[in-house]
Amino acid sequence: MSVVTVELLKEKLNNGIPEVYNVIAIDTSAGCGQSFEVVVISNTFQGKNNLARSRMVNKILCDEIAQIHAFGCKCYTEAEWSKIVL
Repeated sequence: MSVVTVELLKEKLNNGIPEVYNVIAIDTSAGCGQSFEVVVISNTFQGKNNLARSRMVNKILCDEIAQIHAFGCKCYTEAEWSKIVL
C-alpha cells in the first residue's frame, strides 16, 4: 500500500482517463494526506451524467480512496470547464 499523494492521484487519473485535458488535485488535509479534492477535465465525460463521471474517477482511484478519510471530485468537459474559469 503506497502513501496517497497529490502526485499519485494526478498520475493515476492522467493514465486512466482518455482525453485528459487537465487534472487538479489538492491535499485539503494540511499535508497529512488524508483528505483530497480533485477536478478532472476530459472530453471523455461528454454525454455522461455526474454520477457516471464520478464512478469513472472512483474506479481508477479505488485503492487510494480506501486509504484516506475524505475525497471529493468534480468532473468537467473542456467546454464546461472553459465556462467556469472565465
